[in-house]
Amino acid sequence: AMMTNPTGRLTQGQFSFLPDLSDAEISLQIEYGLRKGYAWSVEYTDDPHPRNTFWEMYGMPMFDLR
Repeated sequence: AMMTNPTGRLTQGQFSFLPDLSDAEISLQIEYGLRKGYAWSVEYTDDPHPRNTFWEMYGMPMFDLR
């Protein structure tokens, strides 16, 4: 049987198993990581096919600049 995705929702990446995060929840995730000393970057693509491994970097990862 063919697998289907009845919601049409893309489920790739670290947080794919979670419901969509609000802007406030995303901010909290970033703040948590900064407190822990994590290095953050944001990647995006206009072609989210699973075999498309060349995503773009959103600007420079400057979340930790003060």
